Amino acid sequence: MEQLQGTYYMPLVLLSVLISIFSCYCALELYDRMPGLSGRSRAAWSIFGSMAMGIGIWSMHFIGLLAFHLPSEVGYDPLLLIVSLMLPMLAAWTVFRLVKGKLLSTLRLVPVGLFMGTAIAGMHYIVMASLRFHGTIHYNPLLVTLSVIIAFVVSFAALSLASSYPVSHQIRASLWAKVCASVLLGAAMAGMHYTGMLAAEFRLYGREAAAGPGEIGPDRMLMASWIGAGTLLLLLLIVVNQALERKYALRLAELNKRRYDSIFEHNPDMVCLFDIRGRLIRINPATERITGYQAEAFLNKPFTRFLNRRDTLRIRYGFSKALQGTPQTVECTIRHKDGQPVHLSTTIVPLSAGGSVVDIYTISKDITTQKRAERELLQAKRAAEEAAKVKSEFLAIMSHEIRTPLNGVIGMGQLLLETELSDEQRNYVSIMNKSGKALLSVINDVLDLSKMESGKMPLVSEPFDVKECVSEVLHLFGLQAQQRGLRMNWSIDPGMPEIVEGDVNRLRQVLLNLVSNAVKFTEIGGIDVTVRKRTQDEGGLIMECTVEDTGIGIPEDAIPRLFQPFYQLSGSGARWEGGTGLGLAICKKLVELMGGDIRVASVPGQGTAFTFTVRMGILHDVRAAVR
Repeated sequence: MEQLQGTYYMPLVLLSVLISIFSCYCALELYDRMPGLSGRSRAAWSIFGSMAMGIGIWSMHFIGLLAFHLPSEVGYDPLLLIVSLMLPMLAAWTVFRLVKGKLLSTLRLVPVGLFMGTAIAGMHYIVMASLRFHGTIHYNPLLVTLSVIIAFVVSFAALSLASSYPVSHQIRASLWAKVCASVLLGAAMAGMHYTGMLAAEFRLYGREAAAGPGEIGPDRMLMASWIGAGTLLLLLLIVVNQALERKYALRLAELNKRRYDSIFEHNPDMVCLFDIRGRLIRINPATERITGYQAEAFLNKPFTRFLNRRDTLRIRYGFSKALQGTPQTVECTIRHKDGQPVHLSTTIVPLSAGGSVVDIYTISKDITTQKRAERELLQAKRAAEEAAKVKSEFLAIMSHEIRTPLNGVIGMGQLLLETELSDEQRNYVSIMNKSGKALLSVINDVLDLSKMESGKMPLVSEPFDVKECVSEVLHLFGLQAQQRGLRMNWSIDPGMPEIVEGDVNRLRQVLLNLVSNAVKFTEIGGIDVTVRKRTQDEGGLIMECTVEDTGIGIPEDAIPRLFQPFYQLSGSGARWEGGTGLGLAICKKLVELMGGDIRVASVPGQGTAFTFTVRMGILHDVRAAVR
């Protein structure tokens, strides 16, 4: 067998090297872009980018093979060429799919580099195997090994360089650095190809007529030109697209930076930028105005030196949570330059890039005035509570002191009525007794109200008969209602227990007040009292009582003030009937004291219905309670 000596056509060699460099540059650009994509955009660019990279790498090898001229007829196996084209596409697709962040981890770098190097070397030797000529190819094992090593080195170097380019969010990879890296990688990849070509020995089975040395057929030249032009055009489209997107991204970043700077500088609150170690690296003018310090006093220093120990712990805890990606809001106090305390409500916000926190922002609102107002309001509240307490104690003492001699006057009046008096004298004494009892009722109401306001109204819990309580109240007003021609009805729901546990005296007091008002303001019709069980649970039951009359009614605008102490309806007969405006206020407080509420519904000229609820206990052994 005769060994053939091939020659290279230098224009095609240079074209293959140019395509190699161009492919490496596009690969770096696409690698830099992939982490910022997601969803369908990422999938589309993964497919398109892997096809472009695969075609670029394959074209470099195939054009390099076309540049090699043998003095024999040469053909190619189409199936093997297609297989060789798929290998670099698959390698590029694998790399793009595994890029999750800006940096490729070592656990991924090693297997991906091995796979990529194997694919490139496999592509080269499959292209070599696709050659069809009247002879065989023998390989130098040493040079083959060297070419494979170069393929692995190029793969690892490309992945390492691509991972090192995307740095922080503030700095873009240098264009010249990418160009230099692309030249080195492209030259190394071309070197791998021509090392593999050097490892091949071509031998003919016999003598054949061949083209002269250094000549290349027009068909191969045309094929190389078309492949090279198409590949360069495809790669050029990628470069132009990346350049336009980079230009747009830089313009958008500049716009966002100006917008951010405007918000930062003109924010009326303190805005500070910290690094992840807690050192202040930037403040806005409001910080100087609020604290009184110049920027030089803050920058590159821990902010905690302006805080006390308690607030330092709060801020450090907030920073630790922010470093984990969770914003925090804390209150702290710093000392103004003139010595005055400045209270701040500080929101600590993490700034993330590439999946990790790179900076910390704090926005601190000056709440010194708000805190001062809160302290003054608290002091005013305490003073008002103290004044109310003194007032209640004064009313309780005075009511007691007035009630004692008044009981004596009433008692003496009763004794005087038992003696022999003229009709005129008896009338005077009766008026005196009636007035004394009315005054005593007012004093009792004032005393009860003061006790409830001061929280000194005790409740007594004892079993009592509900029917008996209601009938006693209505019996007290039976004669008065009969004299005025009013009907009085009462009913108790069958589901209501006969015996319950609670403060019967306070319940009776509420019913007395409501029935008294109903009789007082009703001229025609009557009064209905109903009692029912509203709800029941393990702790007891809610009893609902309604006192409804057909009296003069209450105007809608008066209802919100109806339960206020000393409030009386304008034009009502409360004053000439002896009312003080305390009855409903006492009812409301007693009902709330017994765990319920009270409400009213009224139609002027048609009547009024007062409904209240109270919580009562349930007796499981009714017989024992009766005994």
